[in-house]
Amino acid sequence: MAAVVQPEEQPTFSGTSEHDQISVEAIAPSWDLNLQVGKGRSGRLVPDAPPVRQWRVTPAMCFLRDLGGATAFAESCDEGHQLAYAGIECEADEQAVGALFEQRREADGWSDAALVEDESCLAERRQQVDIPAAAARAFREMQIAPSEVNVQPPDGWTLVNVDTIAFTESQPRTMSTSLFGIPVEIRAVPSNYSWDFGDGSTPLVTSDPGAPYPAHTVAHAYAETGEAIISLTTTWHGQFRLAGEPTWYDVAGEGTTVSSSDSLEILEARARLVEDLYGG
Repeated sequence: MAAVVQPEEQPTFSGTSEHDQISVEAIAPSWDLNLQVGKGRSGRLVPDAPPVRQWRVTPAMCFLRDLGGATAFAESCDEGHQLAYAGIECEADEQAVGALFEQRREADGWSDAALVEDESCLAERRQQVDIPAAAARAFREMQIAPSEVNVQPPDGWTLVNVDTIAFTESQPRTMSTSLFGIPVEIRAVPSNYSWDFGDGSTPLVTSDPGAPYPAHTVAHAYAETGEAIISLTTTWHGQFRLAGEPTWYDVAGEGTTVSSSDSLEILEARARLVEDLYGG
């Protein structure tokens, strides 16, 4: 069982038993993370995460006639298709943990049950929970606020053949949740930035969020007049830690967000001679 919920929200539990199989289900309510986006075209608000329900059960071995007698793990089998299956064998200091299945609420009801984790053996010292795997799933579900795109000059215009400066912030996005009843923190940490300056040039990929003038490190000189929008794709990797602990641990997988600046007008500065009104 691995319901990902906010601390103030608790899942609804139910369970069934049949012969030597026990199934426990946790239904986690959805929540709105109230995403904060930057100025202008800086990303989209993501709707509430759909409710997810997960449960652990010893998978049945099913006889699949349409596969020529092959067998496969499944949450349950059609009548007459279930084979005798005693489960996996574990060492003396380990305990068998059922496979983790998951359903998601969709527009027309719950999706088909999907196998998220195979059944496995866990040492008793791990208290029969797998926090890293659950944290990785929580990170995949995390709604990450996009990076804000800042531009200098700041007034919506720039000049041809002059550096236009772009920068963003590098702060991680953090949320608190509960895994197996244990308070944890999940965070998304930016790892690289892909800057597209909107004029057909190759995007600039950096591990640097940039900085404002005069310490700027990310800049682009436009060759022609016109209009452009600077877009930024940020890649994030996940980490978790137990609440109150100082050490963060990496989790598998990564996420991306896309944000953009307001429209930028590219002008050409021209010099011209003027009459000296003061006779200098």
